[in-house]
Amino acid sequence: MTARERPPLRSPAYWIILARSAAIGLFAGVFAVVFLGAEHAVRAGLWGNLGVSFEWFSGGIRALTIPVVAGLIVGLAYSLFHLPVRLKSFLEEIEEGHADPRITPRAIIVSFVSLVGGASLGPEAPLVVAASGFGNWLTRRAGASVADTRTATFSGAAGALGGLMSSPFIGTLFAFELERQNRMHLLFRHIIPGGVSGIVAFVIVYPFIGSPFLNLYSFPDFEFTSWYLLAGVGVGVLGAALGLVIAALGKAGASLSLRIPGPPIVRAGLGGMTLAVIAFVMPATLFSGIDALGVVVENTATLASWLLLAVVGLKLITLTVSMATGFYGGPFFPMFFIGGTVGAVVHQLFPSFPLALAVGATMAATAAIAGIPFSIVILAVFVTGIGPPAAAVITIAVIVSVSITYGLGIVGPWSTQAKAET
Repeated sequence: MTARERPPLRSPAYWIILARSAAIGLFAGVFAVVFLGAEHAVRAGLWGNLGVSFEWFSGGIRALTIPVVAGLIVGLAYSLFHLPVRLKSFLEEIEEGHADPRITPRAIIVSFVSLVGGASLGPEAPLVVAASGFGNWLTRRAGASVADTRTATFSGAAGALGGLMSSPFIGTLFAFELERQNRMHLLFRHIIPGGVSGIVAFVIVYPFIGSPFLNLYSFPDFEFTSWYLLAGVGVGVLGAALGLVIAALGKAGASLSLRIPGPPIVRAGLGGMTLAVIAFVMPATLFSGIDALGVVVENTATLASWLLLAVVGLKLITLTVSMATGFYGGPFFPMFFIGGTVGAVVHQLFPSFPLALAVGATMAATAAIAGIPFSIVILAVFVTGIGPPAAAVITIAVIVSVSITYGLGIVGPWSTQAKAET
């Protein structure tokens, strides 16, 4: 901002932006309560507690039928709604600063069916695209500028993630890390409006569902020692390797899915059949993995390392299949499960390295493939409940992981920048 420009807070137009951001936050909060409540109720009615079972071949008839039906419904929705072959991820929409309000309601329906149908995806995507789509609809009705549309998109992300993660400013951090236009005035354009949206959404969500992902797991107490910082380097290398595997599988899966002949129902139906077979064999591969990781954390001392690694291998397949065959949702919680479960194995191999740090640092280092390191650090700290100075271990692991993936030219498998570079 030059000295001759009028300060934004003295401009009536800027207060209109803040008012719009508050409205977006209100919508994000109400939508999150309704969507998460409905998703939880339907999933519980269909599945019960099956998704946290680590017993082989215990999926039963539900595991063999529900994902197939969900896949057929998803495929049918693609045809009936005239959806593109591949729906944009919410990270792409944040990065581009635009969410198509015409596509958003259809994507939400697909996402709801995907989540209750057992796909290995998380709820963050439908919440963000709903709020961002609503923001884009508001700006279109007002005839707002492209810059205001970008602000509305980011405010939607801030509202959705602020309510979901009980942190009003986490969405603005996403926006900050994804913003590619260095000349944009991020403080007034994104951070303050995003903060307003996040605060309003948090006020709406918290009385109904509290802090669903804050201090999600209970870890044994430990005394911090400085050598844990060095261990964070090794965990960062491990997380980077896991992230690169996820990226490679995601790219291969997307390429193969495009070669499947016939209408979208064929592709999604095959995906549902694959998920069903794997769920029958190992029910813990169902859903986002956030509940199953709780079982891993509570039973690390009794679950065999080979079992945990086998489940991780299957989860890698279900995540790839879910994203490649038309199911729609967020990738972060499945990646957290993959990284966190491998972290539990690290603790089993090196018991002197605390479970909380092993799980938290490995999950964060794995998810760092998305290319938003500081947001990932905060998410991991929130989920594990780790405070300073132990959070420094997670930070080191993420920095190492991001350095490796960026050094190899990979920003993230769901990033538009990554697509342009490959």
